Amino acid sequence: MKNIRSKEEILDDSIGSFPRIILPEGKATFTSRAARLKQLAPGNVLEEYLQLVAVLSEAQADVFGKYAVPSLDEARIDSSQKYGMPALQPDTVERDGVWLTILDDMLQYFIKAEGVPAAALEVANSLIKQIKENPAAIEAIADRILADQDTDPAMAPVIMAALQVYWTQMALDLGADNLPVVQKESGVCPCCGSLPVSSVVQIGANQGVRYLSCSLCSTLWHMVRVVCTTCQLTKDINYYHLEGESEAIKAESCPSCNSYRKIFYQEKDLFVDPVADDLASLQLDILMGEEGVNRASGNPFLWQAADDADEVEQES
Repeated sequence: MKNIRSKEEILDDSIGSFPRIILPEGKATFTSRAARLKQLAPGNVLEEYLQLVAVLSEAQADVFGKYAVPSLDEARIDSSQKYGMPALQPDTVERDGVWLTILDDMLQYFIKAEGVPAAALEVANSLIKQIKENPAAIEAIADRILADQDTDPAMAPVIMAALQVYWTQMALDLGADNLPVVQKESGVCPCCGSLPVSSVVQIGANQGVRYLSCSLCSTLWHMVRVVCTTCQLTKDINYYHLEGESEAIKAESCPSCNSYRKIFYQEKDLFVDPVADDLASLQLDILMGEEGVNRASGNPFLWQAADDADEVEQES
């Protein structure tokens, strides 16, 4: 009698020889993102902001690797592997003060860059001052960001950029051998437990394989296609696309949980970036909002003020 194969066994076969988890490329993550943002900016409705985030990404690349971040102790790594939990979860990892040094260094780069608007320079200089005089206030904003809570929309992208550098460096230092064995279809990062910003279907060695991209530590992890990245259901998954826009960008929506995330296809555009292209396709977000579908998670460079979020919640 032929054995009936479990879903897990079928998924194991579907994975084949390609990696289930891809650790970030380090500095190259941010240099390539900066270049992509500059490429996408001309003519975009967010042109000035994309150029600004490009400078911020260059600052991330400039500071990456300059400062040592703390390593996890073996007991924590062993516990993470034993229970299949992400080792670098922000709510369980104590932030070292070096992340503020990273932030300050990035800000020094930022204020010296060409073409930064006066309003952005004012925010940057205010942050530099607070790092020296009131670092607890910066830590409080960081706590809200890492808890995915709305906060100061002007300061949050800059602070998030420094946190990305810090966690991306920790993820690289952790190494693939120390990653836990987690559920294959998880919608959270296996390295730090954060939500993905979007997903990318790759080409080349990983032809046709879809990876979710972590919004915090830049790790990529495998997720089978035509599956909701939020609730992992497969029924009636729909894809939305703006007529006349790039075929490399679609919104993958799920009627079961009424949410969507964007999915990008390298075969249509080799240079798609999960953060940059998500940010540059705001019109697709507007379309999905008009369709009444909720965005599953935000972009690390777009934040809503806490007061505005409360008003939206009351209206709904």
